[in-house]
Amino acid sequence: MAYSPMQYEGARRDLDYQYGTDSASNAYGRFVSQQRGNRGLADTTRGYQRGMPSLQSNFGRRGLGGGGISSGVQQGALNRYIGDYQRDWGRQQQDMAQQQQQFDVSDQMRDQWYTNSIADLELQRQRDISAAASNIDALRQYLGGL
Repeated sequence: MAYSPMQYEGARRDLDYQYGTDSASNAYGRFVSQQRGNRGLADTTRGYQRGMPSLQSNFGRRGLGGGGISSGVQQGALNRYIGDYQRDWGRQQQDMAQQQQQFDVSDQMRDQWYTNSIADLELQRQRDISAAASNIDALRQYLGGL
């Protein structure tokens, strides 16, 4: 196949376009993931904050809590409640971090794909130039050294 600079440039532009659209898509996905994660953390915090007064009032109604009363049952329940909150919040934080790592890996893989694709395209361009030069050289010999 003869060397065609237009073909090479068209293929390079296609790679650039694909790289750009994939980068934009990944960046938007990262943004949406962060929003969802932050919203989930806020919802978890709000839910536990709203649940705390009713938990405490339940003990007061049963005579196990209130001003000046510190029952072991109440303390145990509050400790579990706070522990559950910390566990749930920590898991959501970990999930968010893992999602962000997934976007980072996707960025790295896309960068490597682009680098390899450009290198392959350049190699093909060099092969086409070499083949065209060989054809010209063979034609020269055939036509008597023009």
